[in-house]
Amino acid sequence: MLQFPFDFNDLPTPAYLVGGWVRDRLLNRQGRYLDLDFVLPEKAIETANTIARKYKAGFVVLDAERHIARVVFKNGTADFAQQMGNTLEADLGRRDFCMNAIAIECHQLAQNPEQFIDPFNGIGDLKAKQIRMVVPENLAEDPLRILRGYRQAAQLQFEIEGLTRQVITKLAPSLKLVAAERVRTELSYLLAVPNSSNWIIEIINDRILESWLPRQHLNLERFAKIEWSIALLLAKFPNLELFITRNLAGDRDALEIIKLTALTNSATSLEILGLSRSEQRWSTGILRYLPQFIALLDQASPTEQYKFFQVTLEFFPAIAALAIASDYSITTVAPWLERWLNPDDAIAYPHTLITGDDLRQSLGVAPSPRIGEFLEMVKIAQVEGKIHTKAEALSMIQSIIDDIL
Repeated sequence: MLQFPFDFNDLPTPAYLVGGWVRDRLLNRQGRYLDLDFVLPEKAIETANTIARKYKAGFVVLDAERHIARVVFKNGTADFAQQMGNTLEADLGRRDFCMNAIAIECHQLAQNPEQFIDPFNGIGDLKAKQIRMVVPENLAEDPLRILRGYRQAAQLQFEIEGLTRQVITKLAPSLKLVAAERVRTELSYLLAVPNSSNWIIEIINDRILESWLPRQHLNLERFAKIEWSIALLLAKFPNLELFITRNLAGDRDALEIIKLTALTNSATSLEILGLSRSEQRWSTGILRYLPQFIALLDQASPTEQYKFFQVTLEFFPAIAALAIASDYSITTVAPWLERWLNPDDAIAYPHTLITGDDLRQSLGVAPSPRIGEFLEMVKIAQVEGKIHTKAEALSMIQSIIDDIL
């Protein structure tokens, strides 16, 4: 079968496709990258290993105790899990939501592509655009499923069924027992969903993340406007797309940390999520310098602008996005972004007139912290338009040295 990375005739009989692929097939929303989940009555790890060797694909045992292994192909992954319980229906009955508890027998897929095994009416839920739990015990068994329900609701634009939502909110405190990395991964998926702000605010209002992001540290008003703010900036400055999609850690990009930072008033409150060093540096810097930027918006001298850019160049557009989300006009923010986007701007990126070697060789300045002070004086005089050439820079420093002596 051409759409799959291996021939299903290599699978034992029976073998079942379950979960997300089946759900997405029914919703006609399958992507190019395949995320396949198989359930086998026996020998799941052995079957995965055999397929990996035959197709020269990657192989890893994910859970030896539960007999789960993964085969990694160029265009997707295939997870093989041993059936839990005496029947497939029993296995499906251990899953989180009914829409994810639908299966199809792999060898029947070509002949009977609509012959689904759906013991909990997950297909009905897909038609109703709702997320409904299988049983509360399944959510309690792995509390991350609580957050996953909201994430999938955001991705699919579904509603969480009423009783399911009641159970989720009741079980929410148990989410604190989940490893930070798993919580962060679910948040990453959620933050990547377009227009996910409303869902995240619902999660917070339902107190789902209270153990991870206490409400007293959050700025929901600013967060509600951050996606609009970013869209406004991209419409005016399309080149900012490169900044927004810049990779910061793993498969996480700048857009995610901008949204996450907009959500909080305290960068330290995000540390519990296990941010990378670069993400922590960004969130800390954005929140630290945002008030200073707002104070400079009305009127800032060239020197003030230069000094601000020197400490914020790496993440400056993120500060601009949060300022706009804080109800400051794009008209006042735009001139700063125009400077940031222009590599020849004399204030954001003043070119180097002289170096420390020039000071040592031409003026005989001994190596010391004084060299850095002199070079900074040159930069400030340069952005203020007082000097323009190397000769003028050296002459200025010579005059300062003469005055000192």
